[in-house]
Amino acid sequence: MAETESYDGTVQGGADAASPISQAASMAPFFMRSLGVKFFVLGVLVVMLSVPLFAVWLLVQDREANFRRATAEIGRQWGGAQTLAGPFLEVPVTVLQPGGKEGEAPREVTRKVLIAPNRLSVDGKAATDTRKRGIHEAVVYQADLAMSATFTAPDFETLPYPAGGADWSRARIVAGISDLKGIETLSLRANGREIEAIEPGLGAVYGDSHSGLSAPAGLDADFGAGGRTLAVDMALGLKGSQEIRFVPAGDRTTVTLASSWPHPSFSGAFLPQSRSVAEDGFKASWSVPKLAREIPHLELAGAQVFSRQTESAFGVRFYQPVDFYKQVDRAVKYGVLFVSMAFLVIFVIEIVAKGRMHLVHYAMTGMMIVVFYTLLLGLAEFVGFTIAYAVAAGATGAVIAGFVASLFPGRVWTLAAFGGFSALYGFLYVVLQLAEAALLVGSVTGFVILTVLMFATRNTDWSGHKPLAAGGVASRAH
Repeated sequence: MAETESYDGTVQGGADAASPISQAASMAPFFMRSLGVKFFVLGVLVVMLSVPLFAVWLLVQDREANFRRATAEIGRQWGGAQTLAGPFLEVPVTVLQPGGKEGEAPREVTRKVLIAPNRLSVDGKAATDTRKRGIHEAVVYQADLAMSATFTAPDFETLPYPAGGADWSRARIVAGISDLKGIETLSLRANGREIEAIEPGLGAVYGDSHSGLSAPAGLDADFGAGGRTLAVDMALGLKGSQEIRFVPAGDRTTVTLASSWPHPSFSGAFLPQSRSVAEDGFKASWSVPKLAREIPHLELAGAQVFSRQTESAFGVRFYQPVDFYKQVDRAVKYGVLFVSMAFLVIFVIEIVAKGRMHLVHYAMTGMMIVVFYTLLLGLAEFVGFTIAYAVAAGATGAVIAGFVASLFPGRVWTLAAFGGFSALYGFLYVVLQLAEAALLVGSVTGFVILTVLMFATRNTDWSGHKPLAAGGVASRAH
């Protein structure tokens, strides 16, 4: 009769002692208490927890999409992000256009030509406010803009086709505006004369790619002779949301914009030459010369003209510091690393304390970290990211640390658990605030931690062949 060693170390005998089942049972104590095996099993558990973390990331994307939809709806009702192009002078010109077929003689056609101003200046003030839709809010503004532009008759020789005469009596003033719904007040003067026949729309030649306004310039037929000048002054009261931008239409474009919003984000093709930002608002000035922008002084009107011009637009976005979704998104992307470090903290306590924590306990700890992210997202929508992080981290960190400390009796392990998780949550918050330097700081910290652990655990029995310490929490193994 063969003899086998039982789980408690006593020798037992039996006819089936050499069976595969009994042999597996005899090997179980060493396998189950192997720290090396458990280390790799915890790695598999971390990978499994990436599934609920991915679900939380999808939840963040969905909530952010709801926020974008809410702010877009506010924009549709109040006035969306505004981009102003012009004013320009549009003149019908007779050009000699080549025939469509080979050998066909050129023919005279009338084409509309868009003339950029020699000088364009804009002086504006934007009063900001917020509008809410459910729990979401968007920044809206009311801008008072004083715009002035000067025009002279250009040299039509720069057109792609030979040009004949221009019909100045049919010249129009056109200006592109993204959302006409935002117009509150508008007055237009040409050489000091009030123009009242202002119409919405740019005309069929521009297609539906851009919206705007047009009005007769009131010029006589001989405007092109004698170097005459047209001065256009426009006073515009414009509502919008999120952002306002300007197209540098003039050969020399200057824009000055002031606002009560203390969080401007200057964007577009050009940054301001001067700016001042304070708690009570900002003031910025741009100056764009002719050669710095890709807008010709003279070009044929067409469907894509204003769309191309907006590529050179510049302005300011009324940035919302409460746009916390990106911060939560970044926090979730660190989720797998965060769970791994949490397990590492517990694993180190387990090694030093010479006790055991069941894999189920690790799984519950990981799920509590997943709950931390959902708490962070839910609270941030009401109280902002910083307060939400403090509350979510304090609640889940205290529960996890208290739970771990209860499995390893002794004041030193209680302090170790609370200290370790406090440092872990604090480290994650610091990394999230560092933005561009987050990768460097995280990599250096991970390098230091792993280096310390490698040398601190070099004498650890990873195989589990040595018996566990008697008494204490060791008796709770599995």
